Amino acid sequence: RHNVGFFLLRHDLPPGLAERQLSEARKFFLEPLENKRSISYEDNPAFRGYMEFGVENTSGAADFREQVEYASEQPGGDRTALPPYERLRGMNPWPDHFQPALRLRTNEYVDAAVGMASRLRSALCLSLGLDGGALDPLFGDAPHWAIKLVSYPPVEDAGCSGGTQGVGAHTDSNFLTLVLQDEVGGLQVFSEGKWLDVPPTAPDVLVCNLGEQTEILSNGYFLATPHRVLRNSSGKTRTSVPLFYNPRLDARISPVLPTVGESSLPWERPDRNKKHWRMKNNSMLDTVGDNTFKSLARSHPAVFGRHHRDLCLLEDGQIVHRGGS
Repeated sequence: RHNVGFFLLRHDLPPGLAERQLSEARKFFLEPLENKRSISYEDNPAFRGYMEFGVENTSGAADFREQVEYASEQPGGDRTALPPYERLRGMNPWPDHFQPALRLRTNEYVDAAVGMASRLRSALCLSLGLDGGALDPLFGDAPHWAIKLVSYPPVEDAGCSGGTQGVGAHTDSNFLTLVLQDEVGGLQVFSEGKWLDVPPTAPDVLVCNLGEQTEILSNGYFLATPHRVLRNSSGKTRTSVPLFYNPRLDARISPVLPTVGESSLPWERPDRNKKHWRMKNNSMLDTVGDNTFKSLARSHPAVFGRHHRDLCLLEDGQIVHRGGS
């Protein structure tokens, strides 16, 4: 089926790996705020580190969660580099001084989850009638991944009332997202005109979400499905660990399938020409890096303004140098 870009996958990650990752994430969020702030993303021009409640924006409104964001580690960190997405390369701020196991457990989990994402990429290619390695040149030996450790507190615990947004409605700009979550629900997907609950899953199941890159590469056959997280009213903290799997930052994304009507693939959606749900001004840019930087700059305007004053974020998502070069 290609009506919705979400599915559940019972994984074959090493026994206990997912449980250990969730456990380390929970331990981090129980630390005093002073400790968590010591790895603040505000000090990191590549948007990596700890983010307090309400500092990330989705759909133009603050998200009701706290999180840590990391990405593939590569030499870099030049704040003046061009094209701008080269500034996203760098090292992660790990809490080695108070929780050294977080680095070990997260890297173990990432290595295994990225391997699984690569296998899913091959399976998607085969399902489109392509060779399993058709997209290998885009990913190379070092795909760009990002991971978030996320904590959604019960609404009453944070002294907040009103509104329903845990995370605002959006589609992911990457190729594939693998979400490890606990038994507390709240994730929803938009399909065929309505919002549907994604069932809470045990750690042996991952929620898989196709992103905008997959939709473009498949020429619209696969869909990047809108999703959101409702504010947590369960009385328990919700923990999730989404991993975002991308090609290389310099990779260019374009369709690898024929246009609608020229493909031999079975079409199950009722209207081939109907436009899918999209946020305003959410155009896809030339490269993976351009789109990654667009998403980060929109979600974290304060950090973008602090570390990248020579750049300007345009309404359509392009990031340009103020000097015009």
